[in-house]
Amino acid sequence: MKHRLGVAIVCLLLAAVLLSTSEPMYLAHGQTGEPRFSYPGARRFAITSYFDHHAPNYTVDNNLTIYTTEIGLDTNGTPDCYWAGTIHVCGYYTEPDSGGRCIYYDGHPGIDYAFPLNTPVSAAASGTAHRRNIGDIQVVAIDHGNGYWTRYLHVDGPSRIADDTPVERGQQIALSSNTGPQPMAAHLHFEGYYNGEDGTLFDPYGWWGYWYTDPWNQPFNHTIAWWQSGDPIPMGYRDQNNAANGPYQLSGVMQTKWESLNGLPGSPLGNRGSNNCPGNYGDCQFFERGYLRWDYSNTWYYPYAETVVSQIFYIAQTNWNTTLSIRNTSGTPAQVSVIFMTGGRPVDSRTTVSLAGGSTWDLSSQQALQDMTDNFAGEAYVYSNQAVQVTVTHQPALSNAFLPAILNNY
Repeated sequence: MKHRLGVAIVCLLLAAVLLSTSEPMYLAHGQTGEPRFSYPGARRFAITSYFDHHAPNYTVDNNLTIYTTEIGLDTNGTPDCYWAGTIHVCGYYTEPDSGGRCIYYDGHPGIDYAFPLNTPVSAAASGTAHRRNIGDIQVVAIDHGNGYWTRYLHVDGPSRIADDTPVERGQQIALSSNTGPQPMAAHLHFEGYYNGEDGTLFDPYGWWGYWYTDPWNQPFNHTIAWWQSGDPIPMGYRDQNNAANGPYQLSGVMQTKWESLNGLPGSPLGNRGSNNCPGNYGDCQFFERGYLRWDYSNTWYYPYAETVVSQIFYIAQTNWNTTLSIRNTSGTPAQVSVIFMTGGRPVDSRTTVSLAGGSTWDLSSQQALQDMTDNFAGEAYVYSNQAVQVTVTHQPALSNAFLPAILNNY
C-alpha cells in the first residue's frame, strides 16, 4: 500500500512539473511542413481590418478580438458601422467611453491591407497558384503543400497569373483592385488556411497571449506568427523618393539560404544577379541588411554594418518628428537602408541604393512613417555597405533628458 502511495505521489509531482512547463507565452510550431510567409507585396501598407479571433465568419456579434489580444466591444462607445457592398462592417473601440483605438471589423476572416489600385501583389511563399472567383470577387489561391493555402482577394481579374502556375516567394501574381460587391475601396484581403483550401482559417499574425486565451485557437496551441522572422517582410523596398520598387522573387539557393537565416537579410532590393558580386566571383542578391552570394558551391551571407539610433519619434497630432542625416563618409557610392522599429518590431523602412560618396541623405520620421501610423516612438536601425555617419535632429528640439517622459504620453 505504501509502495502504491509513493508511486502515486511521484506521478502527481511529475504531472505538476509538466503542467507548470507546458504553457509558455509563445509555443513552438508543432505542425509538420508549415510554410513561413512574406508580406504579399513590395512595400508595407497599413492594416485596415484585422482577423477576428472571436468569430471569423462575417457574423456581427458585437465582439472583435485581434491577435494583439485587444478586444473591441460595441459597448465601449458608439460603433462605427456601415455597409460595404453586401458586407456589414462594424468597428469598435478597445476601451470604455470610446477610449483606446477603434479597430475593424467584427467577423472578418482575414487581414485587409490598404493596397491602392493596381499595386503588385506577390506570393507570400512558394507554391502553385490558381485562379478563383467568389461571386464577383477575383481571387488568387496558392497551394503551399502539406494542406496549407493562402488566398488573395479583390484583385484585378485579367492581371492574375495563369491558372495552375508554380510560383516562388515574392513573385508577382496579380494587381490589387476592388473586385466584388460595390461600393468597395481598393485593398488586398489576405487569408491563410490549413487542412486544405476550404479547411480551417488561421491568422498569419498568430496570437500574442497564451494559447488558452485565444478564442479561435487554430491550429490548436499555435500562437507564434506564421511570418518568416516573426514579422511580415516585404519583397521589395521604398526608396528615398518614397517610390516602391519590386516585388522581387526569391528562388533556388537564395531562397533556401534566406529561409535558413529566418529572413535575417530583410527585404530584397533586386532579383538574383549573375556574376555580380562585389570584389568576388559568384551570383549575388542584395538585401536591406546585407547580401547573399552563391559561389557555385555554397551560399554565403555578408551582413552590413549596423548603427542603432534611439529616441526616434513621430507624432502627427503635434507635428513632432525626427530627422536622420546619413552621410556617406567614403568615396564610394553606398547602399543605405533604415528600418524603423518599436518594441522589437518593424513599422516601415526606406532604402537608397546609391548614396554618392561624401553626400548626405536626410530622412524624416514623418516622411517614412506617416502612411503606417500617427504615433511612433522607437529606434532606427541603419545598415550600409560603406562607412556612414548618422546625426539626429528633433522637431521641436527636445532635450534628450526629457524625451522618454514626453513620449510615454503618446
